Amino acid sequence: MKKINILIVDDHKIVRDGIKLYLNNHSEFTVVGEGSDGTEAIDFLKKNDNIDLVLIDINMEKMNGIEATKIITAEFNKVKVLALTMHNDYQHIKSMMDAGAGGYILKSCNEEEMLDAINAVMEDELYYSNEVAQTVMNNMAKRKPKTPGLTPLTPREKEIYRMILDEQSNNDIADKLFISVRTVEVHKRNLMEKTGSKNSTGLVLYAIKNQLFDDLV
Repeated sequence: MKKINILIVDDHKIVRDGIKLYLNNHSEFTVVGEGSDGTEAIDFLKKNDNIDLVLIDINMEKMNGIEATKIITAEFNKVKVLALTMHNDYQHIKSMMDAGAGGYILKSCNEEEMLDAINAVMEDELYYSNEVAQTVMNNMAKRKPKTPGLTPLTPREKEIYRMILDEQSNNDIADKLFISVRTVEVHKRNLMEKTGSKNSTGLVLYAIKNQLFDDLV
């Protein structure tokens, strides 16, 4: 099994050391580098093409995690990004996910949640910690519904969209609906075309922004 090579980016060495202690307990992960801000992360990625995942904080000097994530997802498209931060407010969450992060967890998380988040992001699945998901939902509940300019979805597309929002993988969806993974991928591609999304994260953000939850039943 291929190991997941991880770059840790945080402006506090004690945090980086703590994360390394977590991850070094698991043979499937290798921490191959670290940085104290976004510029160091970008420089490291330019010199090393073996990074699978960047685990990054938000508030850092020189270049923050949001700006760094925008560059990483644009220039190093094979590299996944997972936000690990103390901020649990909607604006930071939205900015980070808009930048292309595949997941968002809090520094208060335990070892099990960190591992779950890393594995989910590496499978190209969106991951929010429970506290973060609640913040997002609370924010959207305060907003007036928007009328999405969405091309009508078929019943099957609605079904698959709902399962994507429930963080189910392509394999899980295929098993539960008794269809092939390839068919799920086709439906997902159609959903991305109809919503103008680039990936599963974009589909979730579109549903949140346009309050599609009640419609996707």
